[in-house]
Amino acid sequence: MKHVSILVARGAAAVSTLEGTYSAFVQANHLLTVSGRKPAFDVQFVGIDKGPQTYHRLFTLTPDVTINDIEKTDLIIIPAVNGNMEQVISDNKDFFGWINFQYRNGAEVASMCVGAFILAATGLLKGKKCSTHWLAHNDFRRMFPDVMLVPDRVITDEQGVYS
Repeated sequence: MKHVSILVARGAAAVSTLEGTYSAFVQANHLLTVSGRKPAFDVQFVGIDKGPQTYHRLFTLTPDVTINDIEKTDLIIIPAVNGNMEQVISDNKDFFGWINFQYRNGAEVASMCVGAFILAATGLLKGKKCSTHWLAHNDFRRMFPDVMLVPDRVITDEQGVYS
């Protein structure tokens, strides 16, 4: 069974990228189960700590576990984030060491939309191709000149790092 870690980012996150990603894996498990097979994914919301995060003053998400609780994961998903990207990166910097450790130990890492800012801040995209939302291209280029932004791509795959 593959372990999937969906990050509960601090600050503002696009709730749809959290809920939609979670639901896709849960639905895949359901379809496997009803066809007589075993579920393929163990999906958890992972936080820096267990404190709940409230997004848009309406939606609260409490992590299932913290980064300190997970020794090994197979896939890390970084949700789309909103707001001042320098602040978002600062608020979520405690994820960076854990993400890098997991990647070095075989995990794949994927960012959703402008979650690419958090992914780039980990250093994993240095010298690699990356995509992000078209409205964020200028800020991304300014903040991460060592990443090859490819504005004509919707998805990139760089050695197990997806954006």
